[in-house]
Amino acid sequence: MTILKWDFKPTGEIRNREIRVWRQNSWNRMFYPIFKFELNKDSHLINISDRINPVGLIFYILFCILFSIPWLYWVFEDFDLWNHWIQILGWIIFLGIFLLIGFKIYRMEKKIQLEKIYEILEIEIENEKLAKQWNWKKILVRLITYPLSLFLLAMCFFAAIPQGKYLLALGILTIVGFYMYSDLKIILEKKKNYR
Repeated sequence: MTILKWDFKPTGEIRNREIRVWRQNSWNRMFYPIFKFELNKDSHLINISDRINPVGLIFYILFCILFSIPWLYWVFEDFDLWNHWIQILGWIIFLGIFLLIGFKIYRMEKKIQLEKIYEILEIEIENEKLAKQWNWKKILVRLITYPLSLFLLAMCFFAAIPQGKYLLALGILTIVGFYMYSDLKIILEKKKNYR
């Protein structure tokens, strides 16, 4: 119901020794987390866990399947893997990037909402280290993903769109856009928090 309402209000349900809370926001309307607060018999909080909402997960899986169709259409005509190894490799790379982007978006949304929950409940986290956005691992990842993203954008505009492969171009532009937006949002959010 939350996905259909799009009212961006916190929603939840109370069960026996368990409270579930979820909330959409304006930029991530589909893939938001559901937080589960587990209580002991004295009604004290003992654990907070999360999972993606089921409707968002179903849409994510369907999008992965739809994204795979332009890459794997030849399976129904000619099931010769050796003749289509470039398409298979491209499909694996793009699906991997899409899964990575989805995971990053979910983690970012979970972290933002969890920080708000901690603030509301006045929970302090001991020994929490702020993640540095410019350590060697993240710089290496960005050195690979940013040029790859630019290459994919160039392929869309100079190869896919002129050849009439609009569905493939739309899928690539969506994935690259989500990645660039989420990564830049994380970087800018961290800068704001450090000030």
